[in-house]
Amino acid sequence: MRTKYSLSNLAGRAETAVLLFCLMGAVAAAPAAQEPSLSDLLEKGIYTEETKGDLDAAMQLYKQVAAGAHAGQALGAQAQYRLGVCYYKKKNFTEASAAFEKLLQDFPEQKELAAKAREYLAGTVTLLPAPWVDGEQQRLELKFPTGFKLGAAQLTVRSGELDGRKIWRLRSHIYAHVQQASQVEVEAESFRPLHSRWKHTLIGDADTIYRAGTAEVKLVGKDGVKQVELPGMVYDNEEVIQGMRRLPLATNYCVTMSVLTSLGGGAIIPLKVSVAGIEKVEVPAGTFECFKVELSLRQTFWYSTDAHRYLVKFEAGGIVAELAGVQQSPAGQPARYSDDVLSLSAPPDWMFYPTALKEGAIKDRLVMLDPDARVAAEVRVQTLDSLKPEANKSVRAWAEWIVAKDGLQRATKARADSWQERTVAGKPGVSFIADFEEAGEKKAAYTVCTFGAKDAVLFNLEAAAKDLEELRPLFDSIVDSYQPK
Repeated sequence: MRTKYSLSNLAGRAETAVLLFCLMGAVAAAPAAQEPSLSDLLEKGIYTEETKGDLDAAMQLYKQVAAGAHAGQALGAQAQYRLGVCYYKKKNFTEASAAFEKLLQDFPEQKELAAKAREYLAGTVTLLPAPWVDGEQQRLELKFPTGFKLGAAQLTVRSGELDGRKIWRLRSHIYAHVQQASQVEVEAESFRPLHSRWKHTLIGDADTIYRAGTAEVKLVGKDGVKQVELPGMVYDNEEVIQGMRRLPLATNYCVTMSVLTSLGGGAIIPLKVSVAGIEKVEVPAGTFECFKVELSLRQTFWYSTDAHRYLVKFEAGGIVAELAGVQQSPAGQPARYSDDVLSLSAPPDWMFYPTALKEGAIKDRLVMLDPDARVAAEVRVQTLDSLKPEANKSVRAWAEWIVAKDGLQRATKARADSWQERTVAGKPGVSFIADFEEAGEKKAAYTVCTFGAKDAVLFNLEAAAKDLEELRPLFDSIVDSYQPK
């Protein structure tokens, strides 16, 4: 702290000389100066930073104070905060992020400084231009570490407009015997979330609207809307996988992002993102050089070091996902599938998952999923001679056997008035609707059966009973597109 002396009230030069002499004598006679206190060091650091503009010197003083302060001491929190600010001014965002994280960890009771630190943490996230092409669709295979195939994931990015603003629509769809689907609309440049929908068939369904300074989280099917205050820039949980592709990843890179988890009750968590190194990764789509990115949630992601920044692999929750392929899927384009047994198409953004069940009488089993996780559908192809004699007589006989013998592995009851004859790929077929209950919810199955020259083919759609009539035409379009090989 500077002390200013004014000599204008002294009578003349002689008196001034005497005064200065006395002061010098007093200094000479004084005992050795005491070590400056932590509060003195903090004050000196502030002066050095704000008045002298010497950030490096100020940072050394702040480090002294932070290291010497007792746990929970307010001046220690102030020094730690100002250290982060200095790093931020020097554009050393990695160290700034680490300093602010330490403040949150060591001084959680300093609420005001913690809020300011979170705002800075959001500002330490520098984004590069989007590395994807419009309509990019990444397909990943899910498995256990043992190699057992579990399911699939599909990530899609499309451009659009919302209220006159350019946006990206980020879709994800994950299937591992249960479904998880989300769509987040974000500002194109800043990646600031505007709206998200995140649905997990076991956990719940959350709809979130982001406004200036707040987020409104609505759990679908439940009363009330939760208002969540946003401390600065907060990202939506379901945009982070794509958002990490825009980070300036490099060896030793580290940053913390504030993330809102709508299915987690609207909680905001600090997510630390660190690059642990560069590794070669081999996946079904090929071999890639990747940044190994570790998250504070004990999850690990591998992003390609090339300009595309593809998500090549991730490990989370005991599941491994590996990139199987990348394609461009323009908006409105039907989803298509083809293998050595069949080909068909589905409405835009549906996902196909060929299961590993291809043995014996089963020649093909393909799971088909809608982008909103409202249905579970499949097509199953098996040899005609594998059917029971009583089911092999006709398509209708096979369909009735399915209902009677619980061939869909459901406690189903066919609606008597739902039976209809139809054709599938030029061959006679039959359809019916059956009702069942699952986890206390009324559901319905819409089933289509047909016989080919050598194969019996079954199409099955399951959904909430109330949604069946709306979804049935979409499923019929898939059945009508079927072509055997």
